[in-house]
Amino acid sequence: MREQQEDLEFDPREEARRREAEEEARIARRIRRELIRVDSGEADEDMAREREAIEREREQEQERERRQQRRSRSLLWQVFSGSFLVGSGATQYYNYLIAMAAMCLVSIFVTFMSLNADMECRNLEEQVRVLRERAVLMQEQRFRRGSYNEIMRMLEDRGIRMTDLSDDSRLIER
Repeated sequence: MREQQEDLEFDPREEARRREAEEEARIARRIRRELIRVDSGEADEDMAREREAIEREREQEQERERRQQRRSRSLLWQVFSGSFLVGSGATQYYNYLIAMAAMCLVSIFVTFMSLNADMECRNLEEQVRVLRERAVLMQEQRFRRGSYNEIMRMLEDRGIRMTDLSDDSRLIER
């Protein structure tokens, strides 16, 4: 029995050697298959397809780059994307941009202030018109009162008595 146990002993190096041999055999089979493909011309077709795919990818990349360059050159796109602010030489104009923005804000403020002043002016003109109408009405009333009182005083000075005829219902005879 001891002899049987010695024969069944586990050798880890043997397992690694066996795996390496299997791997080498697999690689050798692949190489043989590729050589057969190359000899038959199939590999050339695959390589031509790969070259075409690479060429298409390169053309697509170039087209993307051309579109990007066209887009980056377009003034409208630069303004829309804001890329003109970070472009070369743009930093020297930041002071001018800030000054223009400040002037725009001041212009808006002055416009609103002038509109407000115009509304106040129109309100004051309306008030003046109403006050002038009142003044004319009060002057008319004062004139009416003043005329009546003046006439009454003059009649009293001359000794004439004034009677209200609207209440008297006398008939004038001929």
